[in-house]
Amino acid sequence: MKANTEEEIKEIFKLYLNQRSAPEQEAMLFAYINKHENTQDLFQEEIDKVWDEEIDEPAVERITINKNRTIRMWIKYAACLFLVCGFVLSWHMIQQRQEYSQPSAVEITKTTRRGEKLKLLLPDSSVVYLNAMSKLSFPKRFEPGKKREIKLEGEAFFEVKHDSNRPFIVHSGALQTRVLGTSFNINAYADNKTYSVSVRTGKVGVSEVNKSGQKQLSLLLPGKHLVYNLASKKYTIATRRATEFNSWTTNRFIFKNETLGNILASLKRSYPVDFKINNTKLLSCRFNATFTNRNIKEIADQLQTMSGGGIHYKFNLNNTIITFWGEVCQ
Repeated sequence: MKANTEEEIKEIFKLYLNQRSAPEQEAMLFAYINKHENTQDLFQEEIDKVWDEEIDEPAVERITINKNRTIRMWIKYAACLFLVCGFVLSWHMIQQRQEYSQPSAVEITKTTRRGEKLKLLLPDSSVVYLNAMSKLSFPKRFEPGKKREIKLEGEAFFEVKHDSNRPFIVHSGALQTRVLGTSFNINAYADNKTYSVSVRTGKVGVSEVNKSGQKQLSLLLPGKHLVYNLASKKYTIATRRATEFNSWTTNRFIFKNETLGNILASLKRSYPVDFKINNTKLLSCRFNATFTNRNIKEIADQLQTMSGGGIHYKFNLNNTIITFWGEVCQ
């Protein structure tokens, strides 16, 4: 299918807003947005309609994982998680110059619960995939000539619309990530001991932020994965396959030399179960594993196998708690 006119693009945009667009239509829409700098007038009427609804009710229908579903149903729901159920859009031009001391644009906050993911379109046409148990805050509009600044708690993958005049900055606790137009992943959950920034395309500047200011840590290129230790204030940079950085958006968990503790923390955000560890030494066991559309029992089985029989597990009667025990992991 090929769209040659603005009217065709507008029709696809309407379908997209109403969850009726086909994958090839979505690809066409985003290709058009990325190619054209000014799309405000083209989409303004539909944007205004969506924004009026956004004021009164959530922009995205929440779809969570039912703990009693089979793996088939889990996969079905997981696929639904990324249906675009709404937009957070506003491209209104500034009508008059505001004084510096006055409040800036209205801030919008989107949050996700356990087992939930959202796909959002920001006011500048940048796309954000928000992972489970995360929070994203951004202004109703990005003002012309000023930085595009947002806040993240948790994990998100960004596809940033290029704008050389307005840097895109993500504030995530101790780290600040700055780009002009690129795609990258940030993992910055509050209960983590480390934060990470991973680059899929383009260049990404990462800085450490503290009370005395900020310090540039590194300029990351595609395939680079920066891990920042919150306690030691030190960081490491590794090279990984760039396509792995947003694998979670398609329900693939990829762990490289990761501790059991971090693996379980990640799984807990996506599955309706809690974990109990009888021997805390097991939390330091490291694994290389990939889980694709697996139910939690299959994952627990795989961890047990990879431990060489050193780790065992059992579910409680309600299948809501998994207890791990053992002496060593091989």
